[in-house]
Amino acid sequence: MWICSRCQTANKDGYTQCVECSAPRNARRFGAGTPVSAPSVQTVPPERRMQPPAEREAPPPPRRQAASPDGPPPPRRAPGGFVRLIGVVLAVLLPLCAVLFFIIRKDALQPFVNGLFFKPGDAVPPAFDTLAYVFSALVAVLAALLPGLSLWSLGRMVQAFRGR
Repeated sequence: MWICSRCQTANKDGYTQCVECSAPRNARRFGAGTPVSAPSVQTVPPERRMQPPAEREAPPPPRRQAASPDGPPPPRRAPGGFVRLIGVVLAVLLPLCAVLFFIIRKDALQPFVNGLFFKPGDAVPPAFDTLAYVFSALVAVLAALLPGLSLWSLGRMVQAFRGR
């Protein structure tokens, strides 16, 4: 195939002149081939027109659900709601269990807590003894809050990510 330098029409290698405008083929530029009789130039070929680019079909509109006779559908539950609910329940129940455990088992845990804070055999005033026990119970209650608060925050993160 060779391209006419005048009208940019593609012609077969054997043609010595352009089919569209009858311009001669430049032998130096394209190389001489065996001439083949070109179709008659006097017949007017159909005009070449640029075709507009194919239009993409717009996606079909979203299908609407048939309205139910009961009214609008119930609102969807927020994502992460179940995880947040479990987190709140754990954040309440676990610290309550820890407080209950420290109240019920005070006589068994008191010597162990005193051994953590004071040396054995030292005379410890009862106020410091009770203060150390309450401090230990508070630390245990705060540690028991962590799983529930972690689940609650995980539910909030899921809601934030899916809500976008």
